[in-house]
Amino acid sequence: MNGRSLPLLPLGVLVLLLALTTWLSRYVGTEATRGREPGRNDPDVIVERFVARKLSPTGDVQYVLTANTMTHYPADDSSRLEQVVFSSTAPGQPNLVAKSPIARLLSGGDEVVMEGGVVVDSSEFGRSPAMTLSTPRLTVLPEKNTTFSKEGVVIESRQGVMTAASFELNNKTQTLQMSNMRATLTSGR
Repeated sequence: MNGRSLPLLPLGVLVLLLALTTWLSRYVGTEATRGREPGRNDPDVIVERFVARKLSPTGDVQYVLTANTMTHYPADDSSRLEQVVFSSTAPGQPNLVAKSPIARLLSGGDEVVMEGGVVVDSSEFGRSPAMTLSTPRLTVLPEKNTTFSKEGVVIESRQGVMTAASFELNNKTQTLQMSNMRATLTSGR
């Protein structure tokens, strides 16, 4: 080696190191994103035997949401629930138990959309008899204490059977609004 090429050796090693670093960062960056397609929403959390309870300021259980499986999707902050049971047990209100094969938690858990054949059982409360409500889809807003469906509903009690195109129930005010309702009342009860 002559005296002029010796100062170029560190420069050559530096250029080689820079080229290798650039290639490696591009290779690793492509490998990390290779399986991801734009708009894809892969789950980040899966919970078996999921249970969530909402407590009042005094510590009373207001409602309980259970599911065999809860799968959370971070892209839209939603969750998919399987074999779902929603129980409202607020003091001074009728107990409601809603069951469905699947449900979605939306708006950070402030909205529960139950689907696949929803059945809601309401216990007897005051002058209101026990009721069973059936609908293909039910939206529950726990913080507002309301539930509604625009998919049709059948309500059965010892007093008779009611059908409607849609309904909205406010459990706190015990108000039920229905559209296109038909009722068959049982006499003598």
